[in-house]
Amino acid sequence: MRKNRQSILAIEEDFQTREFINQGLSTHGYTVHSAMGASDGLKSFLTIKPEFVILSVSPLSKTGMSTLRDICEADPHAQVITISSCTDDTYAMECIRHGAMDYLKKPIQLKDLTRSIERINNRKRMLKIISEPDVECVQVEDKILVFGNDIRNLPYILNQAVCNARKVCKDTDMLKTALGEILINAIEHGNLGITREEKALAVAGDRYEDLLKDRVCDPRYALRKVTLKVHMARNELKYMVTDQGDGFDCRAILEGEPQTRMGSGLGLFIARNFFTAVTYQGKGNRVVLVYREPAATKVAGSDARNAG
Repeated sequence: MRKNRQSILAIEEDFQTREFINQGLSTHGYTVHSAMGASDGLKSFLTIKPEFVILSVSPLSKTGMSTLRDICEADPHAQVITISSCTDDTYAMECIRHGAMDYLKKPIQLKDLTRSIERINNRKRMLKIISEPDVECVQVEDKILVFGNDIRNLPYILNQAVCNARKVCKDTDMLKTALGEILINAIEHGNLGITREEKALAVAGDRYEDLLKDRVCDPRYALRKVTLKVHMARNELKYMVTDQGDGFDCRAILEGEPQTRMGSGLGLFIARNFFTAVTYQGKGNRVVLVYREPAATKVAGSDARNAG
């Protein structure tokens, strides 16, 4: 068992859930602290200063959401995973907008927690900005990025893709997160042909990394590329992501039950809520992402998000 040596604060009123989190994550090498409820969650956070917070929230009580806001205000870089019995997409997105980095549905599975923590660690690495370019002189930008299936290279790809995006989108961290989710899908489900069922089984068996390595080395998939076309002009960013896979039923993903979008699947939901428009084309292996400045979205409206 690898030793993660990261500290985690579990804020949960239910004793059994709290003990499950404590014992389960401790066996994975994490140092786990507990708070018996949201009422003393902020105090515990400021005292312990953990690298992760697992916070129980509920739409039936304002305490959990208030604690989430307090923690994120106290430390804008806090890494909070919210857990709840609520499966409503709106509530999940509300948690994300108030600073949570993931949302998991109860009853919690240990594999979901560990994968969420790993996912956030990877996201943090992905969001690391190498440099801050001067974008004032850039009026129009067009570029084409072509890359393989090594997900470890995505931070560099994303830095290239959003190099001058700050001229249009101030929240470049969220832009990289949303775009990164689409690129991961293009690699994993597109080029490497990993189905949702295969992924679920591999994650359940704690062998998803092995599955990825096998597919990357498989001659049937090894030479496949992802093409990312970037266009920026005035108040609009446009990304076209094309993989060389066999395509998939994108409508089934987009219109699935809310439960299927919790945890790791929440990424696509975040992307669809961040971009002004997300449109899948053809057989599903091409997706067009459009982001417009808020003032430019009044005409487009929320109905711009669709699967075509």
